[in-house]
Amino acid sequence: MAGEAHFAYNQYMKLEQLLEDLRRYPGLTRKAAIGSWTRRSSIMSGDTVLEEGPGDDAGVLPMGDGYLLLAAEGLMPELLCDPPFAGFCSVIANVNDIYAMGGTPLGIVTVVFSQGFSDAAREGFMSGMGLALEHYGIPLLGGHTSPDVGPAIAVCIAGYAKKLLLGDGASPGDRILVAADLEGEAHPPFYAWDTVTFAPAVRTRSRLRALPDMAELEVVSACRDISNSGMLGTLAMMLESAETGARVNLDSIPIPPGIELDWWLKAFPSFGFILAAHPDNIHMISDIMGSRGIQWADIGEVTPGSRLEVEYQGQSALFLDLSTSIITGL
Repeated sequence: MAGEAHFAYNQYMKLEQLLEDLRRYPGLTRKAAIGSWTRRSSIMSGDTVLEEGPGDDAGVLPMGDGYLLLAAEGLMPELLCDPPFAGFCSVIANVNDIYAMGGTPLGIVTVVFSQGFSDAAREGFMSGMGLALEHYGIPLLGGHTSPDVGPAIAVCIAGYAKKLLLGDGASPGDRILVAADLEGEAHPPFYAWDTVTFAPAVRTRSRLRALPDMAELEVVSACRDISNSGMLGTLAMMLESAETGARVNLDSIPIPPGIELDWWLKAFPSFGFILAAHPDNIHMISDIMGSRGIQWADIGEVTPGSRLEVEYQGQSALFLDLSTSIITGL
């Protein structure tokens, strides 16, 4: 996630050089540890019928006429070097996981391993978290503090959805859409695009509400929030769980003014989602996102097979073959 922002668009970048850099990006490669844990936990459901697909952003339990959503994020150690921003990001990452599933957040809890935290770091983290909770309008419900190890923090969230957006529903022929907020700024030294700390809460909440709206209308085949694996890495995670391939055109991706493509493809945005949708539903999706001021673009197509192929400025190359490359193992 760490990295300097670039502020001059590189029009002559070699595609293969760009893709090789993304393949080696730690934000993507660190995802490989997920599968071995998740595959083992998936058989531990007892008598409960779980409604979930591999690679979803939150766990799902039927509840009444809808679904209870549960998600969690452990903060990367380097993020704790900026405690206020770490506190803010701990909420953002969890909130986006709930909205990516078509849900609305209910509240969060924290697990703090406090050894090694200075008083200033603690206060900075809690201040950043408090601002984020106020911005998104959700409560801190409690948690657990252990003074024996640390410093480390995990944050967990609960949400509720009437209908679900799943991570593994993409099918060949679906269009691939990117929805992102370009009204923001880079937050050095991290690959982080901040669109929240200076924005009105009503704007953020209104744009996020588009995800539950689309879930309830059943116009989206699959959805994932853009994580620290970056835009192509998040798409690869979606395709891996759906057992499909894709062809995307990087020239179609909306990019903030003054930011280079290589940085943008690694960035964790405060508001950013990858969606797959049947072509017949694009008009309705466009109306929903347009009514809420969301910038979006059609960047490609889901294809049969396992190859994630990329086009850029007249060049074409293979990013990953998901039959041989493990992203999460799900």
